[in-house]
Amino acid sequence: MLKFDPKVWPFYSKECRRDVDAMLRKGGTLSAYRSNKSWGPPPRRGSWCERFERELEKRFHVEHAIAVNSGTMALTASLIALDLPKGSEVITTPYSFSATVASILLAGYTPKFADVDRDTFCITPDTVKDVISRKTKAIVPVDLFGKLCEYDGFDEFELPIIRDGCQSVGARINGRYHFGLCTCASGNGGKNLPIGEGGFVLTDNDNLSDRIRKYISHAENFDEDWIGVNGRLPELSSCVAYHGLINLEKRNKQRIALVERLTGCPQGTDHVYYVYASTAFGMRTRSEFCKRVRAKGISIGEGYIIPPLHHYLAFKKYATKQLPVADNLSFYSLWLIDCLRPPATMKDADYVHNVILEAL
Repeated sequence: MLKFDPKVWPFYSKECRRDVDAMLRKGGTLSAYRSNKSWGPPPRRGSWCERFERELEKRFHVEHAIAVNSGTMALTASLIALDLPKGSEVITTPYSFSATVASILLAGYTPKFADVDRDTFCITPDTVKDVISRKTKAIVPVDLFGKLCEYDGFDEFELPIIRDGCQSVGARINGRYHFGLCTCASGNGGKNLPIGEGGFVLTDNDNLSDRIRKYISHAENFDEDWIGVNGRLPELSSCVAYHGLINLEKRNKQRIALVERLTGCPQGTDHVYYVYASTAFGMRTRSEFCKRVRAKGISIGEGYIIPPLHHYLAFKKYATKQLPVADNLSFYSLWLIDCLRPPATMKDADYVHNVILEAL
């Protein structure tokens, strides 16, 4: 059996617990903001929110980091900040959490689904070509399970890329962390950078940064002719986020090492394994395989989103073509394991390896 309780993730450092406790003992406001012109749209100097943003900029090599209260808010604010023409279509994946598509609708645009690749589970330049039209004004790729999309391949479309990196915080290629016009991230629940509820946006664009900052803090209070919302990250969450960021690189390396042990293959840094996903095409019954794995004490999921988003009542009218790969992954072939993360050991990875082989 596994040598640890998988439910222990996420866990928080002693420094994080110390600083949260000190904040509560001190008392006072747990907000870094006031939405008025004299205060300004950024968080106050010296706040945990401000410290978190500056650390993000330093570690991810970007000009602007904006902390927000969720990954959904990061996506919505970024899309609204684009200020696309009315009726614009935005291409995205049907194989993601519903917030990806909901953010497009909340921003006032029309989502359009492209199918995914059966090995990476992400949309690709080729699948985007199948559905792109003159109305397409942006693309929202999703780094599903922690795997980076083919961002260089999207350049040919010359469209804004709003990256849904909610499951891939810390993934990189050749030291590069930020891709597209905006990188949107989540710290929800058990993500790689666990905040509880929270997220952030990364961008090098000054105008977008300003619009996002104002949108998440009641833009109308800064003499704008458009309105905003309260999408800000509170101080307690900002403190947790800051300390999670300090430990992110170490913990991501542990995830990668565990998958290397499981598979026996070297892994790059373009996948940070929010969960470990694999497929068994041609398997007679996925449910029987998963039942055997669960019997050995390992939590395993069948598919990811069942059904995929293009079957949701709220979204089905935006599927203009058949999406066979997403359907196959969801209903038949994909399985997920979430215990290959700290504080699991190499012995735990060996145990998972052996259980999978026996179950197959």
